[in-house]
Amino acid sequence: MFSFIRESFKTYFQEGIKINPLLILIFVWFVTQLIKITIDSIKQKKFCISNFFSSGWFPSFHSSIVSSIAIMVLIEFGFDSIYFALACAFAWLVVYDAMNLRFESGKQAEYINEIRLNITSVLTMTQKESLKERLWHTPFEVFAGIILGIALTFVLYYYFI
Repeated sequence: MFSFIRESFKTYFQEGIKINPLLILIFVWFVTQLIKITIDSIKQKKFCISNFFSSGWFPSFHSSIVSSIAIMVLIEFGFDSIYFALACAFAWLVVYDAMNLRFESGKQAEYINEIRLNITSVLTMTQKESLKERLWHTPFEVFAGIILGIALTFVLYYYFI
């Protein structure tokens, strides 16, 4: 097993250093979340690393990742391939979910928090942490995520591969 791994790395470096498509996705995720925590830190005037793993807000991580996948499939297989059609359908579904379905989940969290607050005030129970209400993305956040994913993928793909 170790000889297989050693041979794989040897072949990889003999052919010249190139970036794996999975690394492009990881880089797109990292840059998107870095932009998100930078903007949040400026807004809140404090740095909070926990926002690096949060959902919602600007730019949309979901949109940047699925647009990156679709662009890599487009580059590899072309516009008229079934793979690109599948990648676009997948991207469309994820973007729809990020804007609409998660919006409804956020409204439900808002109602649950309101009910919990009313029950707490009536029964004088201790208030526990509220549910996160901002789960969705606005169309602008989604659009920015798509543009960011496409741009980073093109740059990384043509620079490293």
